[in-house]
Amino acid sequence: MNIRLLSVVLACTLVGAAIILAPRAGKSQKDSTKTEATNSTGEAEFNEQLESVKKAMDAPALAGIEFFESRLNQSTGMAKTTWLDSLTSAWDRQMRPGISAEYVYRKAELTNTAEDWFAAGKRYLGISRFFQGEDQQALNERATICLEKANELKSGNNETKTMLGAAYVEGGKEPMKGIFLLREVIADDPENIDALLNLGFFSMQSGQYDKAEERFKTVVGLQPELAEVRLYLAEALQAQGKDDLAIKELKEIKKITSDSLLIQETDRRIGQIELNTKL
Repeated sequence: MNIRLLSVVLACTLVGAAIILAPRAGKSQKDSTKTEATNSTGEAEFNEQLESVKKAMDAPALAGIEFFESRLNQSTGMAKTTWLDSLTSAWDRQMRPGISAEYVYRKAELTNTAEDWFAAGKRYLGISRFFQGEDQQALNERATICLEKANELKSGNNETKTMLGAAYVEGGKEPMKGIFLLREVIADDPENIDALLNLGFFSMQSGQYDKAEERFKTVVGLQPELAEVRLYLAEALQAQGKDDLAIKELKEIKKITSDSLLIQETDRRIGQIELNTKL
């Protein structure tokens, strides 16, 4: 399960948007010559920034990465996937998700499987949530392209449809297309936690707090141990003026978690609601 709150782990230390924003094959462009030139420029920019990052690395970590790079360059065909996986893992250990995502993308281009396109799309969508403006939009578009390919190759997969729906909504260009996808998932699987959460989040963003409350309550009913979801539910309740119910949900969090940060945030919100009530 991929609770959105926990996706922050993916973004530990970003390289910078430029390293993963260059357009790649698969984006429709009318002029094929322009497409090749753009891809070449993007590849050069990636390599330039990659070398800059490598200069700041310690010797043992750098040696491992350069070994994997050399084996990748010496490999042909599907044999490359082994070394692409190795480079992905190595950059994950360095907490560089932007670079890792590029190698996941390259593997998907090579294998053209639904699983690998989904893996690439999932990474790009997670990273996109830590950017704004054009950078966020470019990353979201990359995620959408990957997830659309995954959905085409393996239609009917609810995990892919859920993430693609989220990408459409967050991208802002086709939000209703995303909502319809999420609703399709719920119609097929009424207990799909990820789809319910995403619909709840988007209801909050659009000010439909009653619908958000309904979605979050369903999730809490299905998995009451997910303490974080009660934060969202309390927020939806508070937005509707249901302060007593919001406090009740917040107090419930303290009964089911030992996470000190979550408890601290819960106490802060309770204090804020009580203060506002007195005023």
